[in-house]
Amino acid sequence: MSAAPHGRPSGARFHRESRRDAYDAIVVGAGFGGLAAAALLARAGRRVLVVERHDRVGGYGHAFRRGRYRFDSAVHLIGGCAPAGAEGGLVARLLAALGLAERAPLVAVDPVYALALPGVALRAPAGLDAFVEAHAARFPGCADGVRAFVDVCARIRAEVELAAEGAAAGAGAAALERLPTLRRLRRATLADVLEAHVGDPAARAALAALWPFVGLPPSRASFLYFATMLLSYVADGARACRGTFQALADLLATAVEAAGGEVLLRAEVRRIALEGGRVRGVVLEHGQRIEAPVVVSNADLRQTALELVGREAWDARWLARLERLEPSISAFVVYGATSLDLRGAGLAHETFWFGGLDHEAAYGAALAGDPTWLTLTVPTLADPSLAPPGESLFLLTTLAGYAPPARWRADKERVHARLLELAEGVVPGLRDAVRFSEAGTPRTLERYTRNGDGALYGFALTPDQVGPGRPAPATPLPGLLLAGHWTQPGGGVYGVLASGVEAARLALGLPSAAALWKALV
Repeated sequence: MSAAPHGRPSGARFHRESRRDAYDAIVVGAGFGGLAAAALLARAGRRVLVVERHDRVGGYGHAFRRGRYRFDSAVHLIGGCAPAGAEGGLVARLLAALGLAERAPLVAVDPVYALALPGVALRAPAGLDAFVEAHAARFPGCADGVRAFVDVCARIRAEVELAAEGAAAGAGAAALERLPTLRRLRRATLADVLEAHVGDPAARAALAALWPFVGLPPSRASFLYFATMLLSYVADGARACRGTFQALADLLATAVEAAGGEVLLRAEVRRIALEGGRVRGVVLEHGQRIEAPVVVSNADLRQTALELVGREAWDARWLARLERLEPSISAFVVYGATSLDLRGAGLAHETFWFGGLDHEAAYGAALAGDPTWLTLTVPTLADPSLAPPGESLFLLTTLAGYAPPARWRADKERVHARLLELAEGVVPGLRDAVRFSEAGTPRTLERYTRNGDGALYGFALTPDQVGPGRPAPATPLPGLLLAGHWTQPGGGVYGVLASGVEAARLALGLPSAAALWKALV
């Protein structure tokens, strides 16, 4: 990944100080969660400052150039894009509320993904009915189980949304009594629910194909989070982004500025200032103090709590709970370009290739630094302009455990070569037709995003670390709110955008997300 400028909102300046010394809200970190919160608050008439240490906005959604190639660093796909309305997807509602619906550079992706397992090839189409029928046709002996599994995913997703509305309204734990599926399965893993409905191991492996997108194998992944993610892609609509996802991040930042807010790049927060036990603003690294009654931290929560605020400010029990939470896994990514026609190779935008049916073994191999699987992304299928004519871009991604720098210095080229070897099994001849390739390790992800351990999804998305098991956007410190993948609901673009919406709602004192959308129309 590169620090060379790719693009930035038109009003952003690399200057040392903000224009004002006081704002209504300050957002620390310009990932998608922080940008969503900032844009909504600015749209609602609040004076907003966004402070970002990088030279561009986006966090894991930022992009970089290598010569004539443009690469997304980590984000490839976004869900929640159903048309705005009473039942519209989250992303569509957000863009409509910000007046950006007609300007969003999002491109529909169908099929949502392709899957290659030993003896199994399947393309997962968009649309819930089509998705079910594709799997039922491939595994006719499990057709009823496939339908039952997807049905419970849909019921869980609906009840999770009702629970979130109830929590915002202060309904408390009693609301669970009216949500029987959520009450029964809130601590279930993906493997638990698959095994209860689908007997064929190959069918289970196919239905679980998206497990890398939650960073855990089926035996450890929260079923609630997997179901919500799956529905956001398949039912609400999966989208790629023209010009890379940097274009979407820049659009959100431009919305902040258009509403009178400010985006400060190459600026770092030294500490979050407190007075009388509540937030009073921030102090930048060069010493400028900026006042605000609300600070939204889109940074690593552990760094926020221990470095920007300080251990002494927190309730001991809250801090102990934070320190017990397990961070998610990271990733190893190969960014490449080829002269092969990948459009003609029958690939989807996302193709999951697994060397076996055992996803648990695949996860273990990735942790050990010896991957047996990968996700092959072809962004030029959605946007050919990302590469010169006659060339295609590809990204090869596998999960990877964090390790000391010395290990990655020794292993980087070996794992790089291993992923190209695996990709050769998906696209014969790829290795000999590579025009460019470069690898990013967990250390690379940590360096460019400041997420500790290069964590892809904040805290790991286990059953006990989603929902109430994950830190809430409202912290015990009055005035300090959270956005991003370290807070509820969790990782992925959909999750972090949802966190930004919730942070904005809390900052505005509105009773529900519905009230927020109504206030901004």
